[in-house]
Amino acid sequence: MPTVRKLTEEEVRAIERKTLGTRKATEVEYDRYLADFVPGDYGEVGLYPDEKRLTVRNRLKAAASRHDPPLALVFQRTRGNVLRFRVEAGESRGNGAAAAESAPEAAPKKRGRLAGRTSGAPATNGRGRRRKSAEAV
Repeated sequence: MPTVRKLTEEEVRAIERKTLGTRKATEVEYDRYLADFVPGDYGEVGLYPDEKRLTVRNRLKAAASRHDPPLALVFQRTRGNVLRFRVEAGESRGNGAAAAESAPEAAPKKRGRLAGRTSGAPATNGRGRRRKSAEAV
């Protein structure tokens, strides 16, 4: 006959404790920073000497886009270890296909410097030496 016992609260916590990866933990932290912001608010971030401005800025922008409703951050120029931003309403995260259908159709662009050429001579795509024409020989 098997033995059955009820687990203690500490054992249950040890089993249920799910550790987050470094990236996910960083996302959660930055999401928490922007949780109380609404469009029209201003914010300021004090950076530690070992933090990079661009990294923190990109993480804040990503957190703003994950916010519900999405936010857009407009950063102001600052010096030193301070980032200052204004919070605006972001674009809603809709169906990507629906957004693509509503966008106006753009004419395909011609690529390369010889793409618009209409003469009968073969295009070299700008590589190599130009051929001598029959008249010049």
